[in-house]
Amino acid sequence: MPLPSRPAVDMPLRCYAIRRVNPFLGVMQVLETSAGRAISTNGVVWDIEVLVDWEQHSAQFNSRENAFYRYGLWSQEDGLVNRPLAPHLDNDPLTRQCNDLIECIEKNLQNLPFELSDQTELWLFDEKGEQLLALLASVSDEKLLPSPEPRYWSASIGAEGVPSQKRFPETRELEQQVKKAAGFNIRKHWIRRRPDSSGVMIHSAKVIDGSLFPAYLISESWRTEEESERVRDYINWIAPSLLTLQSLSVSQRKRLEDYLHVQAISVEHHWHLYPELVSPDALMAARVQSQLQMLNKKPSDE
Repeated sequence: MPLPSRPAVDMPLRCYAIRRVNPFLGVMQVLETSAGRAISTNGVVWDIEVLVDWEQHSAQFNSRENAFYRYGLWSQEDGLVNRPLAPHLDNDPLTRQCNDLIECIEKNLQNLPFELSDQTELWLFDEKGEQLLALLASVSDEKLLPSPEPRYWSASIGAEGVPSQKRFPETRELEQQVKKAAGFNIRKHWIRRRPDSSGVMIHSAKVIDGSLFPAYLISESWRTEEESERVRDYINWIAPSLLTLQSLSVSQRKRLEDYLHVQAISVEHHWHLYPELVSPDALMAARVQSQLQMLNKKPSDE
């Protein structure tokens, strides 16, 4: 999910979202202006990155590799938490840029979630090149295709997962299942999605019907019941993050809501970015369950 290296000098406000894929961890919100950008993975805490004029700040920052400087973290509840080297003077250009970004965030919180912009997708196919197995990557700008491209699909990240999504218990088995279905000669293709949900392969112009794209970013068509059940369990496990997807039907969304309790502790991180709810009571029950689990969490579990 590459982001632009820097916005244009007089860039107007731009708000958009990008999926965090391979493994899928939800949807990242991005707000960009000529002052910099603000990024949030939960719609609550925002990472403020101001655009630095290196010529003016060369004495303060020694690196020229990145045009953005991570100024601090902001939320409505806690306000701004500055990073150690962030300037605190009201007349400092970076402070003014940070304040401008915070003002933009406050004015656009009611617009969350922002519209997804990563409509160019890299899909892993089965060994025959016929079935879409899993989403490997997605980008907003085709000029920013990742290099090297990912070859394999991941179900989880880290030995225990991440705070927003714990490790799926059968991660190793599921990853091997997808890898086996892909075969030795990996087939993967960049596809440009259309508004009607269909897609066009970038290198061949072949059109793929929208119904062939897995709604939950991994195929549910498998050879054995054991494999199918493992994928169902995985989808249920990551239901809190999958509900941030913006193209789900009512029935698909209802299915996920019915399994929010499976990993309820993940719900609190994602629910602010749900585009809609079929059953608000299901979300409320999962949030209560999550809070109880946090209260009962032992210090050794941290």
